[in-house]
Amino acid sequence: MSDIVTFTDVTKVFGKPVKGATPPPALDHITLGIREGSITGVIGYSGAGKSTLVRLVNALETPSSGSVQVDGQEVTTLGETGLKKLRSTIGMVFQQFNLFNSRSVAANVAYPLKLAGWDKAKRQARVKELLEFVGIADKAKARPTQLSGGQKQRVGIARALATDPKILLADEATSALDPETTQDVLGLLTKINRELGTTILVITHEMHVVRSICDDVAVLEKGALLEAGPVYDIFAYPKNASTRRFIDSTIQDQPSPETVARLRGRYDGRLVTVSVVDRAEVGGSVDVAAVLQRVGNVHADVVYGSVTEIGERPIGSLTYVLRGDETKLSQVVRELREQTDVIDWNAENEEAA
Repeated sequence: MSDIVTFTDVTKVFGKPVKGATPPPALDHITLGIREGSITGVIGYSGAGKSTLVRLVNALETPSSGSVQVDGQEVTTLGETGLKKLRSTIGMVFQQFNLFNSRSVAANVAYPLKLAGWDKAKRQARVKELLEFVGIADKAKARPTQLSGGQKQRVGIARALATDPKILLADEATSALDPETTQDVLGLLTKINRELGTTILVITHEMHVVRSICDDVAVLEKGALLEAGPVYDIFAYPKNASTRRFIDSTIQDQPSPETVARLRGRYDGRLVTVSVVDRAEVGGSVDVAAVLQRVGNVHADVVYGSVTEIGERPIGSLTYVLRGDETKLSQVVRELREQTDVIDWNAENEEAA
């Protein structure tokens, strides 16, 4: 699968130098590819540079240096006519919907088609098709003020799809919605990607959005790209502490130091946290039961943890209290570490002391 969007050594600086000092870059030497046909999440805290990055795709911003290519075209060299044509292949969905409250739902969806010069009959047919696709055909004559947040976002998505774009940019499209409505909208975005083949670039600060629908993810912090790759790989093997914090806030599988102290006060035995990830080199995820059976005479209880799935592959961790002879406990920990990552909280406490 080739890249439909490519950022090569892209830097973006807003403002001019003051007293010889250059403002900090909003984006700092970003090199990143967006695979055609994928759903790619760009995640980071406020001020990470996410929205700036997405605005480079449709040339609402231009890079201070570096190259941005979209569908084989160098965006920075396109003239007015070229940019207009490019933007017709890119749809955009916003956090605050950006609908015209004075117009009906149908008129909102028809607006980009009218700008594109479609005749009335063709516009009406396309609007009907789109409203049925996003599930609000019965709201065609309603005004946006009569709709729920989720319905408004469906109108926004239908409008973004009006000209059959190759790329859909979703900038914090679910952050103003409640959890249930968020899942409905994420399901719709997945439907668009799978049924229409649209490449979707999701800008978000919510890791659960990435976990739910994205194929790939890029993590930004203060304008820098920390890491990027398939979602499962980034979740299972994060290389950066900021990425790890995002993941922890989503999966909530590892105990905090305070929780560890509470567990140690409640249970006698050896406290260990075992990572549950799908590892090709061991033919799947860790088999704790098999290790316990092989070693023998070790009792294990799960006292904390969470395991979920990403792309039908398990990910998370479970914290056990192990009881038995110390020699056998050490053997269990040793064998588990041959299969996966293990935190031996007894050893951690001893090292801290």
